[in-house]
Amino acid sequence: MKSKKEIFFQRQCLVPEIGQEGQKKWNDASVLIIGLGGLGCPSALQLALAGVSRIGLVDFDVVEVSNLHRQTLFTWKDIGRKKTEVVSEVLKEHIPWIQIETFSEFLNSNSNTQIFETWDIVLDCTDTIISKYAINDFCLEKKIPLVTASVFRTSAQFAIFSGDGKPCYRCLFPNLSEGDTFSCNEGGVLGIQTSLAGNYQASLVLQYLLNPHQFELNTVYFIEWNPISFYQSKVEQDLQCPSCSEQRHLKRSEGNCLEIDQVGYLELKSKTSVILLDVREEEEVIHSPIPDAVWFPLSELEKGKSPPGISDQTIVCVCETGVRSLKATSYLTNFQNKFSLIGGRRVLSRFKNE
Repeated sequence: MKSKKEIFFQRQCLVPEIGQEGQKKWNDASVLIIGLGGLGCPSALQLALAGVSRIGLVDFDVVEVSNLHRQTLFTWKDIGRKKTEVVSEVLKEHIPWIQIETFSEFLNSNSNTQIFETWDIVLDCTDTIISKYAINDFCLEKKIPLVTASVFRTSAQFAIFSGDGKPCYRCLFPNLSEGDTFSCNEGGVLGIQTSLAGNYQASLVLQYLLNPHQFELNTVYFIEWNPISFYQSKVEQDLQCPSCSEQRHLKRSEGNCLEIDQVGYLELKSKTSVILLDVREEEEVIHSPIPDAVWFPLSELEKGKSPPGISDQTIVCVCETGVRSLKATSYLTNFQNKFSLIGGRRVLSRFKNE
């Protein structure tokens, strides 16, 4: 008599390209998923349902109402809970025998690389350039293949890169800074596109695990919504890439000297007087206020104005995710000590709740 596990996967095993051999490859595989939002939710579920038996979940955030329209593993009852806990529970409800490991942290270039140990492939489902560049570089350091994706409004893209790079994510986007892009909170996003991109990420992982030596690792794919279209493009290696070329020893220009994480922020507060400067716009401040912060929006800084009543003090800028706050530091030319809070309000509120 067949076991429940055999029955669960029996129709999938009938697919000629998969069979029992392919199912065993998936069962023996381990996948690390970083970011449990609109991309990470469908990716995690599809990989679990396909039979990947060990999955790592990385996210620092808690579930909010604004997540629910696109982050498909969360419901109203999950508001305020850690995303890692909720996704872990959902996956185990679907696949009781699955092995889940969770990590509640925000990844940046200063993160501990031990989190990347022992995984066969990594999914980058984050929405900040700080995290994407860091994940790319950590994967190259550990020689782990990387599947990355992003969605802006109605446009989605995804790609898979070798653990050796050549090309890598930095070859595709060599000089992005946080001020050059918008997260979902700032630019908007169509939920169906995040689900499509997340599912395609999972599909690339499954295909790679079946035939890793016969898989193209130099292609980026694009999905448009209106009109519906799907196309792809080859990614060439950047011979000056600071991550995977012979020039990788050169200093990377991410502006990390201006960034500070939540622990560093609290340590700084304990040593000196710090002004927490909220650079979000008025609607955001009304909806999600930051206690003890001074409000002065980035839009006003861009006009050449300065926050009133502040002089010769250490300033830590904060926005929703750390994107606009880093840009804001460039306008505070009269202040010598200025920082951007990595991860923004979401990291700050998450840290205060613990």
